[in-house]
Formats: sequence, C-alpha cells, structure tokens
Amino acid sequence: MTHRVLDEFPQGHGKQVRRFGLIWRIGHLCFALSVMLLILTGMAVFYADTAWAPVIMEAFGGPRTAGVIHRTCAAIMLGIFFLHLVGVTINISRGWKTFKWFGPDSLVPNWQDFKDAYGMFRWFLGKGPRPVFDRWAYWEKFDYWAVFWGMGIIGSTGMMLSFPNLTASVLPGWVFNVATIVHGEEAFLAAVFLFTVHFFNNHFRPDKLPPPDVVMFTGSVPMEEFKREHTLQYNRMVETGQLEKNLVNTPPRAMTLGSKILGLTLITIGLTLLVLVIVGFVGDST
Repeated sequence: MTHRVLDEFPQGHGKQVRRFGLIWRIGHLCFALSVMLLILTGMAVFYADTAWAPVIMEAFGGPRTAGVIHRTCAAIMLGIFFLHLVGVTINISRGWKTFKWFGPDSLVPNWQDFKDAYGMFRWFLGKGPRPVFDRWAYWEKFDYWAVFWGMGIIGSTGMMLSFPNLTASVLPGWVFNVATIVHGEEAFLAAVFLFTVHFFNNHFRPDKLPPPDVVMFTGSVPMEEFKREHTLQYNRMVETGQLEKNLVNTPPRAMTLGSKILGLTLITIGLTLLVLVIVGFVGDST
C-alpha cells in the first residue's frame, strides 16, 4: 500500500518538528552514560583474565573504586528507569479514557509492526518499497521494550549481589552463583544488542547515513526527515491541524554541531566497548 504525503502549509518552512522534550533528552543521555560505565566496569570483572581488564581497573583506581562507580551508575540507571515509569503512568492516566493501547501513540507492539519489519527487510534487499511508519517505528518499540527485559534481569540480580546480607537472609547461598552468572551474561547480551542492533537502527540504516542521528540531543527533526521517517503521523497531524503546534525553530548551529560531536563520541565509545566485550567473550570461549 502506498501513502501520499500531504503538502505542508507555508508556516512549516524553515521549522523542525518537536519529537522529545528536554527532560526525556537529559534522561536518555544520563541513561546512556551510566550504561556505558556499567558495561566497562562490569565486563572488566566478568572478563578479568583479558589483557584489557587490569588496565581498566587501574585506570579507575582499583577494584574497590570501580565497584563504587559501578553501583553508583546502577543507581542512576535504575532511578531514571523508575522515574520514566512514573512519567509514563501519569501521561497515560491523564487520558486513559481515550488512550488506545494499540493506537499510533502507543509503544505496545501490534500486528502492523511485524508487517513493517518484514517490509523493511524486503526493502534492504531491494525486493520492495520502503514501509511508511507512524509515530513509533517497529525498531523503536523493540528498543524500548528491550530495556524492560534488561532492567528486570540485570536490575534484580544486581540488587541481590549489592545487598548480600539481605539476600542471604531470605534465599539460599547457591543463589549468589546463579545471580552472578545471569547478571554477567545478560549484561553481555545487553552490550552486544545496544552497540549493534540499536546503533544500526538509529545511526547506520541506509537511509540514516551518515551518522549520527541527533534527535535525542536536539529534540527535533527537520521537516523533510519527519515526513520521510513518520509519514503516517505527519499526514495525520496535517489533517488535524496539530503539526503547527509541534513546530519549533531550527536548533542553533552550535547546538547541532555539538550534538553531532557528542553523538559520534558516544558511538565511538560504544563500538570500542563492543570490541572489548567480544575480545573477552572469544578469549573466555577458547
């Protein structure tokens, strides 16, 4: 099915479309930095026999200091996650009478997402047209719910290991061995997912090159990009007169440049962490 892109009104020229507010952008940045530090300090322990692990530990001032940094970043990560849950709950409760769980504004996956994923792979292979998306594409929903899985597994096991006395008071001792293995293995999977799938979806897709995508730093996207990336939402906003309400001025050049530098820096750090994790995994398997 093809979708015609509606003509934008004159007021839209020279403007960008707001996608994320300041609080969400700050939360995303803090979450990303805390996760990267968690992976670095945690994988240095999980793959302690690698050549790079002692270097990391020494750079942080020793295992004790690295442990403090790890637990501090864990508290930041979990804190942001729970604050996000509070914000989402408040937003849904305000319009719960009209909120559609499988509607365009919901991050709950629906059947169309599976069809879009199939269509996207056909487009990658040159076998069909590029699908058109609404407010949330299937990969954005996938990335979002992957965090819930990670928070459940990594968060729960990390809390058990951080409070051993409390854990031992209610659970048998063998639980610590299981928690340590599950915590490390899930952290490994999270690192690989973030720095391959997540990076590809947001920065290395053929229609996103060259990286980085800076929407999570600037909060807005150019009109043409919004029309291409979220065609269905764009058409609906034009028809209902909502587009003009979500227009913002183009970010200053300095902010855009700074966002690109920050994005490329984080991508470089993430890919470096991916290499370290893979080196540790390969060395541990041989």
